[in-house]
This record gives sequence, C-alpha cells and structure tokens, in this order.
Amino acid sequence: MDFTQALGFDPERLAADADRFFDQLGRPPGAPATARAESKDGWVSVEYDCASGVRDLRLDPRAMRMDSARLAETILGLIHQARQQAETEERGRAESLLGAGNALLDDRRLAAARLRDATGTLQENLERAGATIDRVRALLRERTRP
Repeated sequence: MDFTQALGFDPERLAADADRFFDQLGRPPGAPATARAESKDGWVSVEYDCASGVRDLRLDPRAMRMDSARLAETILGLIHQARQQAETEERGRAESLLGAGNALLDDRRLAAARLRDATGTLQENLERAGATIDRVRALLRERTRP
C-alpha cells in the first residue's frame, strides 16, 4: 500500500523529521520570540511573546481621552500585529532549527486532520466490536442456561 498517496503526506519523512525535532529538544531553547507594536501616535504599545501572549500593555495618559471603542480597536489591532510578528519570528526559528520544508511544519495540519478522521473511524469500529461482543455474550448465556 502506498501510504503517501493514501494519507496525503509521507509518514516516513514525517517520522524522520520528528526524530530530528526530538533530538533538538535536548538542547536548551532560546527565549520565546517577542514582538512589540506601537500606535502611530505612540500613545499605546503592546509587547507580545509566543510563550505567554501579551506581556506588556502601555497606555499614555493621552490615550485615555480616546473614545472607548477606538481605544479597544487600537489595542486589539496592536495585539494582532505584535502576535503576527512574534509568530513569524518563531516560525523562522523553527525552520532554521528543523530545516525549511520539514514535514512537521508543512504537513502537521494535514496529518492532524487525517489522524482525527482515523480516530473517528477507529472509534466507530470499536463501538461496533463492543456491541458484537455483547451480542455474542448474550447468545452464549442463553445456550448455557439449563
């Protein structure tokens, strides 16, 4: 059976890339990727890191004069911007550590979807097998009654 065609990804490549990844886990990791975003007027700034999320939020007293909807929109926009920057940096680190085109990076969503599908099918099969075993037990009980 051609697993690559059946699964939509190469499981041997994924396993080899996973081995390299777990070998790298033994090495001390660097600090999490951190990014900072600031509003154009400088009144609001956000610091975000991939490990803990928003690390710092600074509001200049002048920002408190903004209407609440605009201030909330500014804060959320800056969080989104800083998060994207930090995730891009983190992905770059992962690619440099694991190698560009690593199956763990490229095929993980596809692999996760396939595993979810397989798990669902396995669960259905186990439920049917359990029901069949229960029916067989009931038949055996009926036959062994005097």
